Amino acid sequence: MFGKEYRDLADLLLNNARAQNFYKGLPDEIQQTISHSSSEITTMKSLRHFAKTAQKTGR
Repeated sequence: MFGKEYRDLADLLLNNARAQNFYKGLPDEIQQTISHSSSEITTMKSLRHFAKTAQKTGR
């Protein structure tokens, strides 16, 4: 499940409960930042990467 690829963030969150729980646990600002790159987020790994990057940059 960790390596499965989806079309975009919406598809990932709709079809992957683990990704959905991870995303819901993020602060609103991080969720907002991630949503701007939604077409690039196609795996759980990329979701974690974007969240980590957004937290480091403070955006």
